[in-house]
Formats: sequence, C-alpha cells, structure tokens
Amino acid sequence: MRKMKSFNRQIIPADTMIFQEGDIAHCAYLLKSGQVDISVYQNGKHILLTTIKPNQLFGELALLDNEPRSATAIAKQASEVIVVKPEDLKRHVDSLDEFMKYWILYLTDRIRDLSKRVQD
Repeated sequence: MRKMKSFNRQIIPADTMIFQEGDIAHCAYLLKSGQVDISVYQNGKHILLTTIKPNQLFGELALLDNEPRSATAIAKQASEVIVVKPEDLKRHVDSLDEFMKYWILYLTDRIRDLSKRVQD
C-alpha cells in the first residue's frame, strides 16, 4: 500500500461513536490500529454486522453514493484512523478507467442492497 502522507490521522478513544446510522457522510476511514464495531439499530437493539480490524476501510459507501450512513460505527478500543475526505476519494476514483468506475458503483449498490436485506 502506498503511503498516505496527505491524509489526516486521528486517535479515537474506546467506546466513542464515530458516526451514526442515518448521518450524512463527511469522510470515510482507514483503520490503522484498534477495532471498530459496525452495527445497525433494529427492533429496539443494536445488531453487530462486523468488526473492522486494522487496514480495513469503513464509512466509504456513503461517500461513494451520497446516501446517509447505513450503519453506526463505534470504536471498540482506542483506534487510530486515517480520515479520507470526499475530495480525496473523488480524486482517486476519477483517475480510474470507466470499467473500474462502473465496478465500484456496482459493488456499492450490491453492498447497500445486502445491508438492507439484513435489516429487513
């Protein structure tokens, strides 16, 4: 993986909500250390979808399709993240060929669809 010098790093304390389901997305995150739980609220309780581990990206869907956050992210333990702003993502996506742009949009739609099915 290439170095990400121009990206902002942030330390998030344990048990901190990073974003909430339904929020407007202002950035995505690349987890460098720690763990982050991704959950949805359904029938009065939080349902854990996955736990993000180092070198995994989260919060990216809302940046790709401009939809509200589909889940809530909470730092399970103190975590270091690299903050990816929309303009950073756009710059990288714009540099892709048309096939790769289509593929990313297709995968985004599929993930959104699968997430909705889990919630129903």
